[in-house]
Amino acid sequence: MKLRNKGDNKEMLFYKFRKMLPVFFSFVITLFFLNGCGEEKEEAKSIEQIHKEEGVPVEVEVVKTQVFEKHLSFFSKITGVKEATKGAMIGGKIIKINAKPGTFVKEDFVVVEFATDNPASMYEQTKTAYENSKKTYERMKALLAAGETSQSNFEGAEAQYLVNKRNYEIQKQLIYIDAPFDGIITDVKVKEGDNVKSETSLFTIAQLHKVRTKVWISEKEINQIKTGMTATIEFGGKTYKGRVVEVSLSADPYKQAFYAEVEFDNSSREIKTGVVVETKILTYENPNAIVLPRNLVKSDEKGMFLFVEKDSQAQKKYVTNGMDSGLDYEVKTGLEVGEKLIVSGTARLENGTKVKVIK
Repeated sequence: MKLRNKGDNKEMLFYKFRKMLPVFFSFVITLFFLNGCGEEKEEAKSIEQIHKEEGVPVEVEVVKTQVFEKHLSFFSKITGVKEATKGAMIGGKIIKINAKPGTFVKEDFVVVEFATDNPASMYEQTKTAYENSKKTYERMKALLAAGETSQSNFEGAEAQYLVNKRNYEIQKQLIYIDAPFDGIITDVKVKEGDNVKSETSLFTIAQLHKVRTKVWISEKEINQIKTGMTATIEFGGKTYKGRVVEVSLSADPYKQAFYAEVEFDNSSREIKTGVVVETKILTYENPNAIVLPRNLVKSDEKGMFLFVEKDSQAQKKYVTNGMDSGLDYEVKTGLEVGEKLIVSGTARLENGTKVKVIK
């Protein structure tokens, strides 16, 4: 038998150790993984245990009353409290414009003038007939007073004069377009020298110490709006308050909708006409309401509920609603002022769950 020397033994041991290394590392990794899982499982249990012993962490707010409002919103155009747009009654050339936007004019002030020889009118002919019949009428009136003509002759002259006067006034209105009332010219739509067609819009006049807007309302909404209700608009970064002054009793056959007119004071002339604004009409107001965000209210087979904190426990309370503004919810019954409403952490709660209030 041949004996191995010490060098051979060392080499054999090193060879066996190297062969066992993969098995050793595999064992270490498996042990680490099992220990890690055990720690996670233990940690999850400890969190549940903490919640059970100390309570589920929640945030609360003390219930208070506040103002609750509900609005209906509409987009509409602002106009003067009294406003009119005058149009051409005949086609032709515009000779003169006597006012510009911003000019205050009195009733009957001539704003736009057409040529008097306009072929679409008989202005010159009717003017001549009127002037001649007026002279005849005045002469016959003097003769009648002197007893030099009969009553029938005078009445015939008078009748002719009145007919010619009326014809002249009609033709004059075609040529000279005047203001229908005292107001401010807000828009002039033509220029001197323009040839326009009949019915072309010429200018707009308005009374601006107050302004109005007409909103169109669906059949579902009309019963919510009453005369005298408060309304608001925003213009130029400011909020203006007005009131509903008129509500239609029947639907417009073309729009298939009802209308309401809202009026605003504009003595400062800050609100401009012709602009489209959002008009909000206040249809409901409760100055002492309990108001909640809708996401705090849950429901089950028994109805709508929420949670309050009492004696370190979650108490499930069923509530009834009043009005709804879309985002907010008016509570009518089931919740009292001073109670501690749970506003965060409700996902893990049931009636009687132990809770811990955190700030």
